[in-house]
Amino acid sequence: MPEISNDEGTVWAKVIAGKALGKEAVIDTVIPITYIHMRMEPGATYTHTSNAEHNLMVYAFGGSVNIEGRSLHDGGLGLLSEGERVVLNAEEDGAEFLLLGGPELGEPIARYGPFVMNTREEIYQAIEDFNNGTLA
Repeated sequence: MPEISNDEGTVWAKVIAGKALGKEAVIDTVIPITYIHMRMEPGATYTHTSNAEHNLMVYAFGGSVNIEGRSLHDGGLGLLSEGERVVLNAEEDGAEFLLLGGPELGEPIARYGPFVMNTREEIYQAIEDFNNGTLA
């Protein structure tokens, strides 16, 4: 997986899927998604550009990141408003987070524990298959 830093060395990214800091992931996904592990030094700024039709979210797991004027702290999940650009600023303790995104599914979602399907019936079938050892 490509790892890259900005010229100042204040923003680091591991590009798992998508693109960041001019570097594109080596994997080809069926649908275009964003999955980037980022670290930022205190006071660093990163502007991410993505498809305006994609939903983006940030999961912080170290430090604090300010997103468009709102702080997201360790363990926090922020859903971002639609748009092509998002500005992320590391606060005084720096920041480490996942930047995740992709197109809206346009399908119903049913979930139970680790199972995610489209309907309740599919959930029941998945649980039965799991319990029988036939989950494929």
